[in-house]
Amino acid sequence: MNSESRNIVAVSIDSLRGDHCGFLGDDRGLTPTMDRMAAEGVAYENAIAPGPQTFSSMPVIMTGERRPPTTLEEFPQESHWGRRLAGIDDHMRRHATMAERLQELGYETAAVTPNPWTSSLSGFDRGFDLFEDFSEHDSTGLARSVAERLPGIDTDSRPVEVVLNMLSGSEFFSEWGSLTERIEAAREQLSEPYFLWVFILDAHFPFFPPRTHREEQSMLGMYYSGYRSSDAMRGNGGTMSERVRQSVERSYRDAVRASDAFLDYVLAEFEADDPAVLVHSDHGESFGEHTNYGHHHRQVFEENIHVPYLVHNAGVSADVTAPTSLASMFDATLDIARTGTFDPDAVSEPAVIASSECGSNRAVRGDRFKYLEHSDETLLFDLERDPGEQRTIAENWPRRCRELSRTLAQFDRHTAETTRVHRATAALASRGQF
Repeated sequence: MNSESRNIVAVSIDSLRGDHCGFLGDDRGLTPTMDRMAAEGVAYENAIAPGPQTFSSMPVIMTGERRPPTTLEEFPQESHWGRRLAGIDDHMRRHATMAERLQELGYETAAVTPNPWTSSLSGFDRGFDLFEDFSEHDSTGLARSVAERLPGIDTDSRPVEVVLNMLSGSEFFSEWGSLTERIEAAREQLSEPYFLWVFILDAHFPFFPPRTHREEQSMLGMYYSGYRSSDAMRGNGGTMSERVRQSVERSYRDAVRASDAFLDYVLAEFEADDPAVLVHSDHGESFGEHTNYGHHHRQVFEENIHVPYLVHNAGVSADVTAPTSLASMFDATLDIARTGTFDPDAVSEPAVIASSECGSNRAVRGDRFKYLEHSDETLLFDLERDPGEQRTIAENWPRRCRELSRTLAQFDRHTAETTRVHRATAALASRGQF
């Protein structure tokens, strides 16, 4: 263990769009703590998620390695959701995880995550000495949260629980306040240096922030808009009226405020341990842009993949404008563990790649230009002149399209090669040749 080893806390915030963060240009004051951390530390202005959903981004973030799309042929006995979990687990088994590498460096490790895609079922517990995973058995969070705010409701009523869970999709509902006891208990069990990873879901649909953080939305409006927007936001088809959309966005902004308050809690709770703190989102969220709502697995527009990413209290301060993939968080974390700091510019690139889960929609995100292979279309956007990605200029810039297409082809060759090596190694192991 290096004498410079630092305690490290990593915070993953589900579904937080980059353009809702002050340090990335938002002027509504939604993220004061995050903005202060970014000003004091390293702020990545063009951080890009590896994919538009948790299961396409988090496995890459936690291993630093890209993964190919999960296919039916790989897991023929599994259900649709089972294939995704099995594919994530296969990736986490194939590559050393951030937690495993930190254990090798002498760290004690703990995680607190209510997200079912980052559970023990998907292999995210690898490398953690303590793994608090309650995505499956803590399904009453929404019902109790709602019931405790309404007079005359029995918090143990199974009918209330079932109805509200069905309406809201509460498997992705968890207020960070319900995690603090487990976070603090985990800290008590860890010796220094330690690595603690926490995943919070407050900014994930259905956007039900507690009253403490509701500045724009009423309780009735919050639940009503959550119900009326459920099909569209959860990718089940349909659309929503302008009135409902505006109400949903009010709820989302309050949920962003709640998420930012968690960082204030982290800074206060762990102040004595003086940890380096890494903060990021796993993907963004759509509210009707490009006719999309929520975070559909095929969408790789800016609202889906441009996310906040900052590193606080790691001995360096910088504003990095070059494109930076969240896959680089793996190396940055290990550098901090080894040396106490890291080089902010070393993890950036001229262009980075984001891919949908199925691999049909992909983007090469440069500093100015963004190239997309979107279904059967080839698109190119000038983000300086067209930040909303409304007008493709692909026909006018064929050379730039070819250059960025070659970047994708190189990415494909690398992914195919690593997949072949993995499968060959697995085949040898299954025959007892290792």
